[in-house]
Amino acid sequence: MNKLKLAACGVDCSDCAQYKVTMEQDMKAAKTLAPWFKSQGWIGEDENAEAVLKKAPLCRGCWDKTEVFWGLSGACGRCGLRACCEEKQIDHCGKCASFPCGAYMDWVADLDHHKKALEYLLSLKQAAK
Repeated sequence: MNKLKLAACGVDCSDCAQYKVTMEQDMKAAKTLAPWFKSQGWIGEDENAEAVLKKAPLCRGCWDKTEVFWGLSGACGRCGLRACCEEKQIDHCGKCASFPCGAYMDWVADLDHHKKALEYLLSLKQAAK
């Protein structure tokens, strides 16, 4: 059974395409990332999932400190949510007394899988009561 690998923000790493491409060379995950990579200019318009796979490693999980990620290392390496959790010495944002804070809600607004992370952390917080 796979243990949940939880990022500071609440994203389940094992459910993340960037993590799957890095750790499993998952072609299906690479296909889902291809349009985003094209929109960022990281691969050409005529390139597809194979080009995404060649860019790995993308992400080894939030708490991996090797900082060898291609492309995403800038954003992940400077993650304010992770830095905040480290400062407060907590495993994830859901353990914070201020959760969900403004910074977290700004992050949630970006993508649907961020909303899923919010729902998961809220459920953890509710279960802990």
